[in-house]
Amino acid sequence: MEVVDVAVIGGGPAGSSAAREAAERGLSVLLFDHAHARRKACGGGLPVKGIEWMDAPEESIECEMSSISFTYNKTKLKIPVSKGKLIRRDDWDFYLFNRAKESGAGQIIERVTSLKLVNDIWLINDKYKSRYIIGADGVNGFTRKYFMERIPREHLFAAAGYYLAIKPTENEVEFILGALPGEEGYLWVFPKSDHYNIGYCYNSGTMGMRESLDKLLADRWPGEFVRNGKWKLEKTGEVVDCKKFGAAIPSFNDPKLFDEPVSGKNWVLCGDSAGHVNPIHGEGLNHCALGGRLAAKAVSKGDPTLFEKYWRSHYSRDMYRAAKTKHRIYKPFFMRIGFALGKTPALFGMLASLTRGEYEGKATINFWFKLPFALIQAIFGFKHKEVKALN
Repeated sequence: MEVVDVAVIGGGPAGSSAAREAAERGLSVLLFDHAHARRKACGGGLPVKGIEWMDAPEESIECEMSSISFTYNKTKLKIPVSKGKLIRRDDWDFYLFNRAKESGAGQIIERVTSLKLVNDIWLINDKYKSRYIIGADGVNGFTRKYFMERIPREHLFAAAGYYLAIKPTENEVEFILGALPGEEGYLWVFPKSDHYNIGYCYNSGTMGMRESLDKLLADRWPGEFVRNGKWKLEKTGEVVDCKKFGAAIPSFNDPKLFDEPVSGKNWVLCGDSAGHVNPIHGEGLNHCALGGRLAAKAVSKGDPTLFEKYWRSHYSRDMYRAAKTKHRIYKPFFMRIGFALGKTPALFGMLASLTRGEYEGKATINFWFKLPFALIQAIFGFKHKEVKALN
């Protein structure tokens, strides 16, 4: 068997991006994945910030976001957006997988179950050979457990929900805070072309999450489950599909976990395998796509450990900051203060610009400059005209 330069294990956004980048840099590549295409437990929202380089073709886009809203304690901050996109994850993943193939990467539809290092050459499943390994097969996939310790449950978010077969009337992406047991996490409602994707993102193992989601389902679309995966609407009697999905995603509670190297002499992890997901809200698609490319760049230089330098220069600041503030930001006190200030005329515009990825300038300095005005406006009950009070 020919020895390839790099074997990429996992064909999601991180792995496919890594395989494509490596092939375009002139390396011989094998991309392993056990199944394609497949439906993923994901809301499918491409972040507004950085969307230009996310490489999402028109055929994978279900709809354009019209707005993003944040709701807490009957206060809703609704922000119009123009860049955000909602994708079909299975189509987008398959597109990236095929782009890697078009760039020259060989593809093996096979689950990787064994790795052996023999004379500095990796033997994969006892039949494929490679000089380097890029691991991108998920939060606690084979490569994560082979090269490092598995990510403990207390450092995971559970992301689960329903695909509800009701056609949306508005392309508003919703994040609902304070509706889950405990303090951290949120419910989401993502509109798609012909259905809603609704779910929760919260600390793994917490009791009562599914009940909170079912309450949202019943409040928004009154009805009941009549059999597995079917929801009967109370008003019309119509029975629609309501299929479950679920997965675990990294959500580090301690910023020191990001200090641990995720690479070695002849291997590197990226995406969920490396734990590179924002600990506050669980968004990781941009870090997966970019991280895969950076991992391939490091391997192309002959030193996978360069990945530590690359990822830290691109997005480590967001990761560390999120891990440090995760437990504080979800507390009711901070939520009440944040929403009280966020709905003021002084700060709502800044919040909207940050959400849309359009803000220019130093956000921290401008926040402190505007804060006194926002405090006065909050005390006297002034709010921006876009803020909606829920009944």
